[in-house]
Amino acid sequence: MYGYQSLRKCISNNDNELIIYGADNFSQFPRRDASVNSKCDRALPVARRDDLVVLRGKLDHEYHKWLRSHGLGSDHVVEYNAHSREMTLSELIVNDPEPVKKIIRQIGKKPVYVPWFSGRMETEAANALGSDLFGATETATLKYNDKSAFKTVCRQLGVSVVEGTLFEMHPENNKNCIEMKNIINGYLSTCKTVIIRGTLGEAGMSLYKTKGNDISEIYHEIAVSGEKSIIIEPFLNVFSSPTDQWVINRDGNINSLGMRDQICERGMVHIGTLKGAKTSPDILNYITKTSAKIVNNMAEFGYRGVVGIDYIVSDDGIFPVENNARFNASSYVSMIVDNIEELISPIPYWKFIKIKTAACSFLELTERIKPVLYDGKKLNSVFPFNCDTLPLSGDFAVILLAENMDEIYNMEESLKEMGVKRV
Repeated sequence: MYGYQSLRKCISNNDNELIIYGADNFSQFPRRDASVNSKCDRALPVARRDDLVVLRGKLDHEYHKWLRSHGLGSDHVVEYNAHSREMTLSELIVNDPEPVKKIIRQIGKKPVYVPWFSGRMETEAANALGSDLFGATETATLKYNDKSAFKTVCRQLGVSVVEGTLFEMHPENNKNCIEMKNIINGYLSTCKTVIIRGTLGEAGMSLYKTKGNDISEIYHEIAVSGEKSIIIEPFLNVFSSPTDQWVINRDGNINSLGMRDQICERGMVHIGTLKGAKTSPDILNYITKTSAKIVNNMAEFGYRGVVGIDYIVSDDGIFPVENNARFNASSYVSMIVDNIEELISPIPYWKFIKIKTAACSFLELTERIKPVLYDGKKLNSVFPFNCDTLPLSGDFAVILLAENMDEIYNMEESLKEMGVKRV
């Protein structure tokens, strides 16, 4: 059996350490397009009073004031006010570490840098700050976060995976598209639909389904995206998509954070997560044993940080399909829920969903959803976060906090009536 500690305690259980959150998406996507947002602001409600949050852009003071009014978040926030999308947060820190180092000196504790994704620049940023890193080397991260490399690891460990083919994109070769068509048509001889996944993409990036009638168009889209490698697999009949969350702390100790159900659009794109639903004992036992085998391998290789292993439960079996060897959306959600539970009461059920409304300020949003908005007292309520793009596009996220599944359903229906719906 593996121990359980909250994710926050796995990061640090030492009052003499200063946790520095850098929840920047950009480090994971060197070829990012306009669809990739930085999302640094999701760390604001995660942070405790004595933590530090570092933002690429500007602080939404309305949202921050709302958090602090409910005893959440920290007053220690550094804003880099970056106007360009070229540099990651870690690159901004390396280029000018002084704004963060100033806060470190003021607080006087040993710093620990906690990024979303661990690449080369995250190590450099930690060094520039004189900080420990809650994360891994770039080599260890990519060994497990890359979907193709992860399938190889699973096979080496004797873990069954969905059959598939790794295909290298070479748009400069006229025959490359024909080669991809031939592979896809080979799978279509035994299944109705094929799924195509980029090896590093997430949240719907470089993710396609085909029945064979649009392969040329898909090839062109992938080529334009700059994706170098894709995985071609049969699209199985999936009943559920659990995600199993683990942490390997800086000392190499392994902790299980438990299992959640993913909500996937079109059977592919992750749009939310549900905690509290019951999983059958057989599925739970198989996934837990399989994850333990994988996570032990990661710890032995030297990986440190958060691990989220996504599975599919299908007619053909239970298979791990992706290893989020980094923080993931539900990592932050679980930490927010932990913070709220300390303030009010245990929360038996929660549901995280990406959601959309008419573009507005955060204050306007609080008026729009006032009847269900979290108020620091009632359990069955809606907690908004990741509101960075709310004024531009109306996109944000919510955590539905509830005592049972009926209340979650009721809140979703109430939000729809208020003009707030799933993406």
